[in-house]
Order: sequence, then structure tokens, then C-alpha cells
Amino acid sequence: MRICIEADSIASERMSGIGHATLEMVRQLDSFIEGTSHQLIIIVPFGRKKFLAGYNLKNASIRQLPPGYRYVNYALTRTSLPFAADLLYGRGVYIFPNYKNWYVPFSTSLTFVHDIAFKLFPETVHPKNLTYLNDNFDRWMARTDKIATISNQSKSEIRQEFPYLKDKVETVYLGVDKSEYMPMSYDDIKPVLDKYGLKDDYFITVGNIEPRKNINTLLGSYKAYSDSVSSPAQLVLVGGDGWKNEDTLRRINTMQEQGYAVFRPDRYVQDDDLPALYSGARANIHVAIHEGFGLPPVQAQACGTPVIASNLPVFREILDPSITTYVSPAKPQDIANAMACSLPWTVDRRTTPKDQLTWANTVRELIRFIGIME
Repeated sequence: MRICIEADSIASERMSGIGHATLEMVRQLDSFIEGTSHQLIIIVPFGRKKFLAGYNLKNASIRQLPPGYRYVNYALTRTSLPFAADLLYGRGVYIFPNYKNWYVPFSTSLTFVHDIAFKLFPETVHPKNLTYLNDNFDRWMARTDKIATISNQSKSEIRQEFPYLKDKVETVYLGVDKSEYMPMSYDDIKPVLDKYGLKDDYFITVGNIEPRKNINTLLGSYKAYSDSVSSPAQLVLVGGDGWKNEDTLRRINTMQEQGYAVFRPDRYVQDDDLPALYSGARANIHVAIHEGFGLPPVQAQACGTPVIASNLPVFREILDPSITTYVSPAKPQDIANAMACSLPWTVDRRTTPKDQLTWANTVRELIRFIGIME
């Protein structure tokens, strides 16, 4: 069988969270098909094949879209023109990792819908992306055979808001690479802390600074926590600027000027450094308003790090409750109290993510759902 993956999200120098998830699925599929008659075809925009050179894919073929990506992408994803993309790349199974999909009438298609924040919390979605999703979502969902979402919470929300999709959608959890994300020794952690100028005692939050991540509330909580203890741990914010963040960035600057230990690394944090940064933290804080999954707290727990998380159903679904403190994302004092009750890093941490949350299991569930190996 031919397995085709639309993979523009991994064909860039810096990947988004969806890009990282797509790459892990591609790597696992590349391993799964070894020694079989299946073909794996990775489809990327014209001229961006070079970005895949370092991924060490042994069994995949890389194909490019025709030149003029902006227009080709528009024609494939945003119009109702009956252009059959599988005439270009062959019949088979087509996997679309990020909402948008193509018309592939001679093939089976699966589309990932990570969450429907654009429907439930439109104020947290960039206006341009909100318009894009509202204008195209129904078309994409009508022409896909199957929909994978990344938690039972998201599956329930999709079925409730879009009842006509209830028979198409199933849960395929994201995962973590336990060979990379695991508890680390202080000797391994310390050089990474020095690289970014971090103190030994800190909280870490990972994610773009944007409305859905609820950073303003976190800053208020950190202020209350810092005022209540004699030696507050540093608050480390790792992630890009996102959007609608002017007020948040001002608050960060103001708190820094007032002497609060709020810290943003002055350089891009490399993915290879995240396991050490998680491992050395007293806790990962993830108090988002809404999430479809929430990979950072799962990665943190793989490193043995406790998590302070919003009391959303998805976090009760995917996190180990023995090292999770659930808080209301709307109550700064709840978060501050959880921070005050946290403990500094110790050498005896153990990995705790749920067993099914691995990329190998993600692809097993994907294969089962779409029937690739049948």
C-alpha cells in the first residue's frame, strides 16, 4: 500500500508543535514499513526537500508539490475545484496532519483535527487563522474519510459541536520519545542551565505567548507566590511571541524591573535542550484555558518533573495524578498556592508518563484506525 503524508509542517528550519508531532509520526511509519511491501511518500512544498535531509528516513520517498506553493496550496486546500491530488502521487492512504486536506477521491484519507478552539474559544485564535478555519473546516471534513483527534476530550467536543462527524472521528493520542525525555542527573542538567543563564531552582512553562496559554494569569500567580515566600524560584518562559501578547510582554518587563525573577531566554531554545530544562525544574506549569492534548506537561512527566496543570478533562485524561496538581486556570491564587507547595529538584525523580503515550503507540493506533496494514 502507498502511504502519503502531507508534510509541509516538517519542511522548515524551525518547526511548530504540529511539525514535531508530524515528524515523530513520519519516523515511526518509516520504521514500521521496513521489510514490508508498503511505500511511504512524504510530500513537501517545492524547494523545501532539503529540510528533510537530516531526519534519517531510510524507507521513505520524498516528493515535492509543483512550483508556486502559495497557489498550489490554495488550489488544493481552499477551493472546491474537483482536482484529484492522488492522480499526482498515486492511489493509497493519505494522511493530513493539520486540519487542511486535499481532494483524493481514489484514495482513503485521514485528517488530524487537534482541537476545535476556533469554535469553542474563538477569542484565543488568531483572527487570520480563525477566518481560515471557519471558511474551510466543513469542506475539509466532508471530503475526508476519517478524522483523528488527540484526546477523548477533543473527540467529545468535536462530536458535540459537529454531530455529522461523530462516525468519522476517533482518538489517536500523541506521544513522547522516552529515549530523549527521561530524568537526568544534575551533571547533565547544569551545562544546559548555564547555556541559557538559568538559576538552579525554577519553574518552567513551554508554549507560545498567546491568549490560550493564559500567561497573564500565570504572571499574576507568580507575583503572589513570590510575595509569599522568602526565596522564590525563578519562572522560566520558553516559547515564541505568538500573537495578541503586547500586554503580556509589558507585564513581563514590568515584573523584571520590579525585581521578580521572571526569565525568558534571549536565544532560541533548541529542542535537544528541553529534556534537561524539564528535568531540572521544580515543576512544569501549564495553565492553558483550553488544549486538545498538551505535549509539554507529558514531556515534563517523562522527565520525572511534577506538573501544575489546569483542571481540564484532557489533563486528567493524559497526566499521572500522583505528580500533578490541578488548579483552576481562572484563579491566580490557586496557581500561586500550588507553586508555594512545590519542592525543588531532587536526584531521585522517576519517569511517570502513562505507558500508552509513546510515538510508537501513536502510530500503532493510527495504523489500526485507518487500516494501513490490513
